[in-house]
Amino acid sequence: MLLDRIDNFDIFRPKMDATKEVLHAIATFQADISPSFPYVNAELGGWDYDQANQVLLLKLSDGKWITLHPHKIAMRGARDIEEAHALLTWIQAQINDIYEHRENITPRYVSQAGLKIMEILKLLPMTNCKLCGYATCMAYAAALREGEVRLEDCPPLWEEKYREKREKLQAYLKSYGWRALDEF
Repeated sequence: MLLDRIDNFDIFRPKMDATKEVLHAIATFQADISPSFPYVNAELGGWDYDQANQVLLLKLSDGKWITLHPHKIAMRGARDIEEAHALLTWIQAQINDIYEHRENITPRYVSQAGLKIMEILKLLPMTNCKLCGYATCMAYAAALREGEVRLEDCPPLWEEKYREKREKLQAYLKSYGWRALDEF
């Protein structure tokens, strides 16, 4: 087990605005979890992975973020103390399980943050039909990059005449490990 013990877990309100309804938390430990980062990045679709500085940022749904450092896990956006503990338990289990099965996982050293909105836009039907719920394809492309929507939310993209664009877009997103936020 890579991360078997948390030495300290501090939960607090953001210092910039203590009136916020969300909590932040920092867990520290002796174990070095950085060897798991390329595998966690591959499995959980890390938002940003800085291999040189050994930092992996995970963007979750509902404004929650988890940042992994070699000896620290920082979390932001927990609704309450119970959720902060649940997030820590979840990410600790994910790190351990993924690292235990790493021989079956292709490590990934790129991150979703590298996706370019204009590249996504070029691969959309460009109909501005609003069927996805956005006023323009550009707005949908920005939401797609952030993982806030799914490919299936663009009905024209699934028409046969856009199959080649769809396949190229799927390959482009996959190359960065893209996942919609609701896939966690």
